[in-house]
Amino acid sequence: MQSVNDLIDWLQSYTERVDLDELKDRLDDESISADLLSQYIHFSDQRYSRNLLAHGPQFYALVLCWKPGQASPIHDHKGASCGVRVIQGAATETSFRWQGDTLVQDSVTTMSAGEVCGSFDDDIHEIRNNGNENLVTLHVYSPYLDNINLYDLESGKVTVFSDPLIESLSA
Repeated sequence: MQSVNDLIDWLQSYTERVDLDELKDRLDDESISADLLSQYIHFSDQRYSRNLLAHGPQFYALVLCWKPGQASPIHDHKGASCGVRVIQGAATETSFRWQGDTLVQDSVTTMSAGEVCGSFDDDIHEIRNNGNENLVTLHVYSPYLDNINLYDLESGKVTVFSDPLIESLSA
């Protein structure tokens, strides 16, 4: 678990938002594996599960577990850097952009185990398990996700989301 502990120690040293490129570089570590994260890998039949790995003053790290067909809402990362490492399975990231007043699909990327991506501030995306096997991803958010926007393509509605996990971390 040394590589995961090294990552957490590095994150703990920050007193402000972690730079996205630095975060992606740190997550690009082949020794971060499902074996090292096994105690945080828990799935749900209802929706993808979010399992807290660690947190500090300017970050929290979650192991997200996705059964086939499960997806995040379409969302941005207002005020936060988000680094993602695919641990097992394949993740499909769909990016969106504004075309006038309409949110439209921009690109679709499938990432295999070991690949890393990142989002920042107004980047809008969705992550989905389009495969036939379970997906495990490691997400690091810096700082915490607070008041991000969730987008509904069908209705055009935008809702503000504050992660309920944040309240429990500051308690």
